[in-house]
Amino acid sequence: MKKTFLILTIIILTMSFTCCSIASSIQDLENQQSTIEDNKSNAEKELEGVKTEKSEALTAIEELSDQISESEEQLDNLNTQIKTLEKEIKKTQQELDDAQERQDAEQTALEQRIVAQYKTSGTLDYWKILLNPKSPLEFISNIHMFKKIAKYDNDLIESIEAEKQIIEKAKADLDNKKSEVKIAKAEAEKENVKLKNAKMQKNNQVAKLSDAEKELQAKIDEYQQEMDNIEAEMKRIAAEASKGSSGATFNGQLQWPCPNYVRISSYFGGRESPGGGVGSRNHKGVDLAASHGSSIVAAESGTVITVSNKCTHDYPKTVATKCSCGGGYGNYVMISHGNGLVTLYGHCSTINVSVGQTVTRGQKIAGVGTTGYSTGNHLHFGVLVNGSYVNPLPYIQ
Repeated sequence: MKKTFLILTIIILTMSFTCCSIASSIQDLENQQSTIEDNKSNAEKELEGVKTEKSEALTAIEELSDQISESEEQLDNLNTQIKTLEKEIKKTQQELDDAQERQDAEQTALEQRIVAQYKTSGTLDYWKILLNPKSPLEFISNIHMFKKIAKYDNDLIESIEAEKQIIEKAKADLDNKKSEVKIAKAEAEKENVKLKNAKMQKNNQVAKLSDAEKELQAKIDEYQQEMDNIEAEMKRIAAEASKGSSGATFNGQLQWPCPNYVRISSYFGGRESPGGGVGSRNHKGVDLAASHGSSIVAAESGTVITVSNKCTHDYPKTVATKCSCGGGYGNYVMISHGNGLVTLYGHCSTINVSVGQTVTRGQKIAGVGTTGYSTGNHLHFGVLVNGSYVNPLPYIQ
């Protein structure tokens, strides 16, 4: 009898030690996986930010390229205007030179006529010519001739002078226009240089962002590999613990873990939880909405292999105040049901069991809460088969 008792005691102690060992291993791996998943999520967010910044920089480069093209087209137009104005100024200057030559020629002709008259009469005394006519008719004729010559000379000189003034004004206007265009060209050249410098800076930014993008992607791939390795280790531990089992699947045989509360607020699989973070991209269970303190029961008989009950953050939380206790599950319980099947109960407000304890189907093990990475009272219910999370719904009655 004593021998039988001793054997039973050894078996129980061995089972308890095994359960504690498995619990410690799984909890450590869960914590590692949660930390790595957080790091991966942060790296992915950073990568998204880098990609967005790079996309904006590339868009800015396209816009700058368009602006540079417009600026260079404007410079071409201004250069064309300057060349055209220079031709017009040259032509106007030639017209002015021609008018000056005509004026000089007329002035010379006038002077030559006066000299000729002087040589003919021996004096420039027009009164003598007028007062010594050979006849009255010649007197009248002389007066008419002098008036006509004087008017012609005067009109011609005034006409050339007026023409010169018009040409000089046109030239002045063209010179002013050329100056204005040159000023506009100088401003356009400055703007063109600014645009090209801005484009060069954006190209440098894109190059740096591309390097950062590659580094972040490599880091994400590294995190994923670490998570895959941890997942494989968890499967190995679960498979080792379930050696010799019958391999039953328990499909449709588990009890609903939160009596009287059937609304599912979040399903298994890909999702975006508020603010991202733990489990945001791969929800590893189902969330059952329930009031604070509501009973959580064991979905099947088994042995408690993990208890995490150190989280004190059981209060209404926002995205900014959520915690990562228990790998984001806050206070939680894990029960092994044999045959490679393990259930997890997360975000508990209270826990009524301990590691190594045997529980029966339907037994209260905890109370609903909002500990860990949670913004409201609910039960996170997870199912693991040989160390891998699966959709719990097919396993629940």
